[in-house]
This record gives sequence, structure tokens and C-alpha cells, in this order.
Amino acid sequence: MSQSPDLGAEVALVTGGSRNIGLAIARTLRAAGARVCIWGGSDPAALAEALDAIDGGADERCGMLVRVDDEPAVVDGFEEIGARLGPVSILVNNAAIRPDEPLETTTRAAWTSVLDVTLTGAFLTSRELFRRLPQDRNGAIVNIGGLTAHRPKRGRVHVITAKAGLIGLTRALAEEGLGRIRANCVVPGAIDTVRPDGRPPPHLDDAGHAAGSPEAVARAVLALADPGEPYVTGQTLHVSGGRFMP
Repeated sequence: MSQSPDLGAEVALVTGGSRNIGLAIARTLRAAGARVCIWGGSDPAALAEALDAIDGGADERCGMLVRVDDEPAVVDGFEEIGARLGPVSILVNNAAIRPDEPLETTTRAAWTSVLDVTLTGAFLTSRELFRRLPQDRNGAIVNIGGLTAHRPKRGRVHVITAKAGLIGLTRALAEEGLGRIRANCVVPGAIDTVRPDGRPPPHLDDAGHAAGSPEAVARAVLALADPGEPYVTGQTLHVSGGRFMP
């Protein structure tokens, strides 16, 4: 895009927005004029620090601790955003959990936990946007995928399945929203992020490839987040430095 979109009329929700890629996306959308709400899962200190890193006053950005796999909490969270900032018109589904564990020892509880946060959470938030967006408004949903869904690695069967499911969800949402609500997916490659458990991101050690920045992913999201740009929907954009070329 030759210039940044003007998102001054938009309200954006970024799940998993307390750090790394999510925070970079929130800051980028705010810089483009959107009022922004970030959701974190369980770390109030990280949420407060993230809010301090986003420009604006109380009527321009806010943060909440919301578990995206908790349906009543998601509904209440959208209610609160509507009261504080207005109806959500841009949704970025970034919340995810990514444990590493062998298939043979992966429990059903671990499987369910990953799918609930990564895939069901994106369904619940997207459904609320569809339910609440005024009929005279356009909307945009950007799901944050994962490179392992396209280049699998051992020990991540639940993560790979959940992220692959996001591709299907993206296409379904695009079909449901044709003409009014766009849905696309951005797939980061090896991004230079800090993880709570200290693990490096998957694919970071691929020979000959440098890690990308969270801001590179955020710029791709920004290009897809403008509700006034109606013709690109149902697509998957890889931001991976050539690690995957479909």
C-alpha cells in the first residue's frame, strides 16, 4: 500500500495483545487512528505495561483480561468495549497457546486447551463482531495463523491442527461476510519474540534465515484491516521471509 489507511472511524480489538506480535499490531492500528482494545489472558502486569506502550487516552485505548475460550467473558468483553470505545469493527485474533509435547504423551486436556484458545476463541470473538456490528458499517477480521500449519514440526500436533483450522475458519467467515465483513489470515514465520518460558520460536534455527520483526507482521495486518477496502477476503498472507512459498 502506498499510504497508511485512515482508521479514525474504527474500533479494533486485538486478542493476545499484551506482548510481542499482538502488541505490535495494537500499536500499529492505534497509530493509524483506530481506537484500540487489547485483551490479555491472565497477566495483569503485562497488560498494564502494554497499555503504557500504546499512545492515547482512556477514550482511545483500553485493556482487559479476558479468556477467549470463556464464552460469557467474551460476550461481556464486547459489551464493555462497546460502552467504552464503540462497536468493534476490526478484530485481530492473535490469542494462542503453543506448547511442545510428544504426540504419545499429549493428553486430551492439553489438546482441548490449545484448540479452545486458538480456534474456538477466534470463533467466539468473530461471532460477536458479526452479531454486534451495525448493518451500515463494514468490518474486517484478521486471524493470526502459524507457520507450523504449513511446515509441520514434531511435538506440536494440537498447535498445528488449531492453526490449520484457522485457515478454514477464515474462509468460512469470508463467505458469511461477503460484501460487508472481510476475513483474512496472516501467517508469521520466525519472528523475534520473547516467550514466557524462554523457548525460541519454532523455525528460528532454520539455516540461512533471519528472524522477522513483530512490526513486519503488524504492517501486513494493517493492510488487511481497513474495512473500507472491500475486495480482498478469504486469503492467507505469509510473512515468513520465504520460509513457505505456496
